[in-house]
Amino acid sequence: MLNEKIKSLRKANNMTQEDLAEKICVSRQAITKWESGAGTPDISNIEAIASLFGLTIDELLTDEPFSAKDNLSRTEFDAFGKDDFDIDFGDVNTLDVTLTASEKVIIEIRCDVAEPVYKFAKVRLDNGKKANLAVVQIKADKKYVLTETGKTFSAQDARNHLFIKISLPEELAGRIELCGNAKKLVIHDFNTEKHIEFDGKVETVEVTDCKGRFELTSNVDMQVTYDGSLTQFDINQWKCLCNLYIVKGAEVDVYNKGRGCNVVFDGYENRPESDKKVEYNGYKSEMTVKKLSQ
Repeated sequence: MLNEKIKSLRKANNMTQEDLAEKICVSRQAITKWESGAGTPDISNIEAIASLFGLTIDELLTDEPFSAKDNLSRTEFDAFGKDDFDIDFGDVNTLDVTLTASEKVIIEIRCDVAEPVYKFAKVRLDNGKKANLAVVQIKADKKYVLTETGKTFSAQDARNHLFIKISLPEELAGRIELCGNAKKLVIHDFNTEKHIEFDGKVETVEVTDCKGRFELTSNVDMQVTYDGSLTQFDINQWKCLCNLYIVKGAEVDVYNKGRGCNVVFDGYENRPESDKKVEYNGYKSEMTVKKLSQ
């Protein structure tokens, strides 16, 4: 039934009736009528609701369950002035970070389990607003993004089932610090110079179309794919192994600054004259540098 679908979508996105009414420019009383079945939205309001939740009109009106839609959360808020972003994301399967021309911070979170995500995690802003699956706190000059899990959703569950994409405002984002554990980290499309730091554990890293400096600290064995776009790329490890795959055509100077560390070139011809640098740091670790042909 449409009334149950509207209510389910609203709750899945952790909106109050007032929130939904404001977003589609109707009264709260109208939302109450629609959800109780005492009234039905007209076609213009149906279009507005479908657009808000990323659905077609047919998808909104069908009686089929929306487990995939219920498990997708999108939160956005305005950034006021240039700020640093300190992002602690807890445990996730994949973290995707990029920049956009928007002045908003946009957080999209997906979970591939059957239960709606709002049952085990939330998004909170410090002004009291809430959305799903991550916790977002704004304090002083920094923005904090964290994932929280409860008793029914363990850290291991999060590493298997949570996927987060964070889009930061290109003109307003200052230094970006990432902290947490992930199976995969994707950093891409940084069209302006930024200083990015990651500290935690990550098994697979992809860096494409970025400018500036990226400091990657991960104390587990990992694979890194890199297109040579950064001015400076620092990789730090402690008693671990790293395979660095440099894409075909990229010219990068890879050098070792670690204590007891080793850098091995396997099919990649190093370019000491290049102004694109990869510095390997840490303690008793080894990095093998390979050319990625595709």
